[in-house]
Amino acid sequence: MKTTDHLSDIEIQQYALDAGSTGMANASHIAQCPHCSRRVACYQKMARSMSVMPADSFDFDLTAAVLAQLPARERRYAPERVFVACVSLVGVLAVIGVFYYLNGGLPNGLSGNSEVVTYGAAGCLLFSFLLFNLWNDYTGQVRRLGATDGLQHLGSAAV
Repeated sequence: MKTTDHLSDIEIQQYALDAGSTGMANASHIAQCPHCSRRVACYQKMARSMSVMPADSFDFDLTAAVLAQLPARERRYAPERVFVACVSLVGVLAVIGVFYYLNGGLPNGLSGNSEVVTYGAAGCLLFSFLLFNLWNDYTGQVRRLGATDGLQHLGSAAV
């Protein structure tokens, strides 16, 4: 083998890490070629340096330290619940007002018919609970979108 035909990086790295595994032809070429022997010395020095590398300076979790410094969240009343209650109340009062307006004799008829009053009250309560539940679902979904992990938990939304 001529000294102008240099060994590949893979062959030089194999020789640098384990001289006996590359064969006699590669060993004799490295002994005769100053270019390849310099590259072997460089790879050996790199391997020694990597074996004595110091430990990472940040080998601990900073999450607890950062969270301890953040201010605590204050629990306040939820304004969205007040909004839902007000909308429910306005809706119920509007339905009652429409019935009273359209049926002038309705108050006299309701006083003697307790089934209509009971069904009306149950319907109004169910409407209020349904509206409240829908609002809670909506605000929960919005809060999840604004969570600290953002949209990264959704594979299709990750950038």
